[in-house]
Amino acid sequence: MTEKNPPSQTPDSQQISMGNEKSDKAVLALVAPALAFGANLVAGKALAAAYRSVAGKDAPSSKDRTAPLGTVLAWAAISAASAAVIQVAVFRATARLLED
Repeated sequence: MTEKNPPSQTPDSQQISMGNEKSDKAVLALVAPALAFGANLVAGKALAAAYRSVAGKDAPSSKDRTAPLGTVLAWAAISAASAAVIQVAVFRATARLLED
């Protein structure tokens, strides 16, 4: 006895839905990193401006040997944490938008 595919699950519709899932993943793989990169650039500038307004001088650089090590490490930790949070937020938001 042969089984019939339900009308909503014909082989063609299964292939189409799988194709959409693949294209969504491809879009996510291309768009999300670009958005995260741009958001991190903006956030980095905002953090540097905030540091400058609070401390009265530019944010410490890892190449500046006159800056105290603790200050450089604290700035690196804050910068890295904000970049990680932004990346997760952008990737999740992009994935959520592509689900709809």
